[in-house]
Amino acid sequence: MSRAASYVFLLALISLFCLRVEARAHTLITRTSDGETVTVAQLAATAKESRVIIVGESHDNEYHHELQLDLIRSLNESSVPLAVGVEMIQSDFQPQLDAWSAGKLSEKVMQAVFELNWSDWPLYREIFLYTRDHHIPMIALNVPLHIVRKVSQQGFNSLTPEEKGDLPAGTSCDLRNPQIAFLRKSFQGVRHHGENEKMFSNFCEAQTVRNSGMALTMTRYLEKEPGLRMVVLTGIWHAVRYGIPDQLQRVGKLNCTVILPETPFINKENAGSAEADYLVEQ
Repeated sequence: MSRAASYVFLLALISLFCLRVEARAHTLITRTSDGETVTVAQLAATAKESRVIIVGESHDNEYHHELQLDLIRSLNESSVPLAVGVEMIQSDFQPQLDAWSAGKLSEKVMQAVFELNWSDWPLYREIFLYTRDHHIPMIALNVPLHIVRKVSQQGFNSLTPEEKGDLPAGTSCDLRNPQIAFLRKSFQGVRHHGENEKMFSNFCEAQTVRNSGMALTMTRYLEKEPGLRMVVLTGIWHAVRYGIPDQLQRVGKLNCTVILPETPFINKENAGSAEADYLVEQ
């Protein structure tokens, strides 16, 4: 490459970096308690006081994953001892995540493990690489798929004592929970009669099993690691305060900070501190 071509290439890299920094600078983070705007660094400085920091996502939104990585990076650079919990991996794959965090698993193998659990590895790749390279443990949070499927088809009471062993006692569809209204809207055709109502109850119990199971896994891990904070990456409807955070209060009394990206369903016009501590607009 000629000197002139190298110079042009260097300018292009600098321009790309500046555009990325500028894009981050225009991120609008609103604290729901008072409507004030804060920076990622200010958010991290406050959030680190919580044992659990939940950052919601729309799974296929690249910007949401950039926000998650920015927050993890900001906390890590502030010397906050961290673990990163991920909905994307079922809890019975924890040994593979441990091997990845220890640098004993190649990226090719980790991608294959990831794709057994989830999709869109490229959207999560940079987060996984950052945690590995900075020796940040990753925690597999999701309830094993066979349990979720069984509950969605037959209800929570169909589980054996062994299957219930990693779930809080009495996990059920709590009809007082504000999330139920959203779940009903999502479950088309459900009315208060016959088989449809039973199908909805099973669907609701399956969602509650996932929320409570993930909350219990977080609680057990943090009880063994009292010096750590956990950043949790999960879908918006698990992250919202009456999802996983509500279950955290039930099973472990852990304090948490909830950070949600704005969507048409949750934004400054229709949500507040009952849903999240911070709302993020690109």
